[in-house]
Amino acid sequence: MKKQILAVAVAGAFAAPAFAAADTNVTLFGQLQTQVVHHSASGDGGAFDSGFRQHDAGSVGGPTDGAGPNAFGVMVAHDLGNGLTALAKLESDFHTGSGGDGTGGFNTGSRDIYVGLDGNFGRVIAGRMTSSYNTAGKDPLNATFMQGRTNGARLGGDGGFGNGAYVDRGIRYSNSFGMVSVDVGAFIDNMDDSDTAFSGRVNVDLGDVDLYVAHVDAGDFEARDSRSRNTKLGADWSAGAFRVVGEVEDISRDSVGGMSQDFNTYFLSGTYTMGRNDFVLNLGHSRIDNANNTDYAAIAVKHNFSNRVMAFAGVGYNSTDNAGVNNSDLSFTGVGGGMRVSF
Repeated sequence: MKKQILAVAVAGAFAAPAFAAADTNVTLFGQLQTQVVHHSASGDGGAFDSGFRQHDAGSVGGPTDGAGPNAFGVMVAHDLGNGLTALAKLESDFHTGSGGDGTGGFNTGSRDIYVGLDGNFGRVIAGRMTSSYNTAGKDPLNATFMQGRTNGARLGGDGGFGNGAYVDRGIRYSNSFGMVSVDVGAFIDNMDDSDTAFSGRVNVDLGDVDLYVAHVDAGDFEARDSRSRNTKLGADWSAGAFRVVGEVEDISRDSVGGMSQDFNTYFLSGTYTMGRNDFVLNLGHSRIDNANNTDYAAIAVKHNFSNRVMAFAGVGYNSTDNAGVNNSDLSFTGVGGGMRVSF
């Protein structure tokens, strides 16, 4: 009898908060990936240690954890009535390849941490987030060792102002107006608010084609260069089993010491879907003023066991002009595969 009373009391303790929070939706989510890749190099004079590695993502020449999809978090949506919803998100990063060494495991605060409001007026969020410039997901091989943004074909995280990564003290507004979607953001420099960074993106939905243009100006934000601007023009076309994505980026930098650097990236991706399999070909190039240029290519197959479980395998390659021994071209090749599970 006492056991029955205790069981009822415990059930009531858990049921009461659920009833009180009937207008609140709390979602626990996560994603985990690991991969095994054979990395090799040419033009390095034997300095690179070729061989098999297990890690999260990295690049064909960077057998390390990082730039991967691993995340664990909570998303809260609280219905305020009249079409208004309060939002809260806390998302952390972690590494499967170095999770037990005490330095690269569960990392709280490395991804989204924000509160916000969503309604007919659009969505406003404030806290830690990516900038409006981010379109990392346009790459079908994003967050694998074959991804364009770590292999010289697209701008990387760039401290949250590129394709991926996150920035503190941000405020972003997004909304859709028919076929046009707008996303704008401001990121406050607490040391000097005149150095606030700004980002923006406009998407135009033409049915089979999503056209988009994005820009960010982060000059003098915290420790960044006095001129720090990124501009992107892209198109994402899908029809039946085919998808093609193309992007061109222009990046401009002026350092405090007067040094300047401008470069462009060019990215093209094609995907053909057959049943549960996606066959992907990526090509890319980066052209840097007064520096070395990089070519990139990757070919892969992704098998979707479900919309939450995916396995992939392929080969990625990049080559940088005159960056090797005796001004030879320095190239890296990665061959391998991995698995990603989401919940």
